[in-house]
Amino acid sequence: MAQEFGIVGLGSALPKRVRTSEDPIFDHIRKEAASNGISEAALFYGNRQHHVLGPDETLAQLAADAARAALADARLATEQIDRLYGAISLSEYLAPAELYRVHELLGLRSNLMTLPLQGEFTNFVLSLITAWEALKAGHCQHPLIATGAGWTRNMDYRRGSAFGIGDGTAAVVLGASESLTVQDWEAETLGSQYQAMTLRSRAGAGSEQPTFALEEDGMRTFLHLGMEGAPALVGRLLERSGLRGDDITFIGHQASRKLMDHWNAKIRPRDYFDTLEDAGNLIFASVPFTLARYRKQLRTPYLVLYGIGIGSVAQVAVLLRV
Repeated sequence: MAQEFGIVGLGSALPKRVRTSEDPIFDHIRKEAASNGISEAALFYGNRQHHVLGPDETLAQLAADAARAALADARLATEQIDRLYGAISLSEYLAPAELYRVHELLGLRSNLMTLPLQGEFTNFVLSLITAWEALKAGHCQHPLIATGAGWTRNMDYRRGSAFGIGDGTAAVVLGASESLTVQDWEAETLGSQYQAMTLRSRAGAGSEQPTFALEEDGMRTFLHLGMEGAPALVGRLLERSGLRGDDITFIGHQASRKLMDHWNAKIRPRDYFDTLEDAGNLIFASVPFTLARYRKQLRTPYLVLYGIGIGSVAQVAVLLRV
């Protein structure tokens, strides 16, 4: 029987500061959402609070804290980690990637490969698949995935997409395992949507930092490709595996309750876990963060993790046997 590989340790960490949905910073968004018609503000809702990086906190440090928790959960020492995958977004510098700072903070070996993976919103799922493939090929034994999302400093708070964005980190360790083992994956790239949602410098955004926004066709992308992408992609993955929605627990991207309720109705998983209400949209860290919280409540034979990229440029789903 072939050796199987999966998640053997999970950890997470959040900033200390909490921002509620009643914070005055969201006044403009609430006013726009209450107006008539479909607006960007009306698309993003469903959370009560989230965490925000303070001036004395860094994503790299929080990601290192999450990684230490994952190592403790896996009962492994740092010297046993032989690869580092993941992403810190947004990094402190345009280059180099801040994942190298996480390597330093953890005191990992210098002779291991560090692989920062860009693919905002899909970083974790891509890292999971890539690490799993390296394990299957025999290139490593205990890869670590560290993720950190800190976009609250890069949002335009006049736009609905800023509502619910939270900062947070999560990490997983992979290895030989009999549970939470990766079984299959499905992916799709839609390069035609490259400009639908972007993170870039904008005149009049009220910030010197790059900010995220739905572009001119971003609303259409959200309402069509965003809404229908997950059910179609996950449907293909389940069909290939001979599974139904009732066989799986689903954990996916958490941009808005509107999106998530639609996916739930279409995919019809037995369980659908999220942390949107109290942790907000942690971008690509939502998936591992939610898994870390609900791991002991998994009761289906399979688990599907799903990420969708900015502007639906890419979407990825991975099937794990529980």
